[in-house]
Amino acid sequence: MRANGGIDRPAAIGGILFDMDGVVVQQRLDFLAIKQEIFGTTHGFILERMGALTPPERARAEAILERHETVAAAQAEPMDGILPFLSWVEARGLRRGLVTRNSRKSVELVLARLGLRFDAIVTREDAPPKPSPEPVWLACRQMGLPPSAVLFVGDFEFDMLSGRRAGVRTVLLRNPAMQFSEHADLSVDCVGELRELLEREDGVVPLHQAE
Repeated sequence: MRANGGIDRPAAIGGILFDMDGVVVQQRLDFLAIKQEIFGTTHGFILERMGALTPPERARAEAILERHETVAAAQAEPMDGILPFLSWVEARGLRRGLVTRNSRKSVELVLARLGLRFDAIVTREDAPPKPSPEPVWLACRQMGLPPSAVLFVGDFEFDMLSGRRAGVRTVLLRNPAMQFSEHADLSVDCVGELRELLEREDGVVPLHQAE
């Protein structure tokens, strides 16, 4: 964790929000294949492009996307280190939330498969998707916490932008293929590294520490 500007006054956290894919679970979702099946092309982001479709086209697209997500959910596996980290978060009395662009049906399948529980779950049916701040605000309300007392752990630019816009502290799980640390308050290589930081600082996380 390296400085990325000035450090604001730190505050203890009361809850942690997680993105799902690439943070909590690994799923085999072929986004290029999904876009090709829905749109006939592979550019852009799926949900944003779906927003421009007519109602019949959107219904067809949603059915295709949910079919792919359901198949992937049935094969989802936990990311390395996430299960002990989630147990540690719960043992510390911190609340746990999930903010995802996936459907609620697929999320429920994943959580049932892995036996996981969260205090807040926000899917694309519940609020405008990330990078909007609204799903993060909703998750904070569900956890009964102000954004200033929440961390958001993600691995993609939309996670960092959504969290920043919502006023929570953002933690980027670094991925060599995707670098978005300019939008993160902290960047770590794994959740074990984040745990070490939280233990060392007694739950206090400074802002603007990404490399």
